[in-house]
Amino acid sequence: MRYPNEYEEKGYEKEDCIIRPQVKIVNCPIKTSLGVLGKKWTMLIIRDIGFLKIKRFNRILESIPGLTPRVLSMRLKELEKEGIIRCKEVRKDQVMILWSLTEKGEDILPILLMLTAFGSKWYSDIVFEDKKPRRLDEVFSQPETRQRILEYNKRYRFK
Repeated sequence: MRYPNEYEEKGYEKEDCIIRPQVKIVNCPIKTSLGVLGKKWTMLIIRDIGFLKIKRFNRILESIPGLTPRVLSMRLKELEKEGIIRCKEVRKDQVMILWSLTEKGEDILPILLMLTAFGSKWYSDIVFEDKKPRRLDEVFSQPETRQRILEYNKRYRFK
């Protein structure tokens, strides 16, 4: 996908485009991001490390039903290679590996919150026991969570 001339190639008028970049884009940023984040289990792994603060391999494995050790190992390596997570070795009686998000990984958390908001509104019949749609502030009513959401909003506000 190439911008901004793609709309012309497909016969669209400039006025038909709702959002049109003002700079030449070689590759679609959505497609590029999904090349990493769109792989099966990846967003759930980031959720667990970033939001649930699950730092150990076996705990991540336990928290995501259906995820196999082989696939988890592959995804962790890919995410580390992409600079989204980091690995820390802690040596006590035995070596313990802990995973955490990098700054790049932290930048994914607002995307997860927006997916949570979308799912809570449009898939409430599957998400919630009472099947009632909810806003994000109704899903996360704890003060510390609400504060974190406000921080994300400030950090990613368009200027």
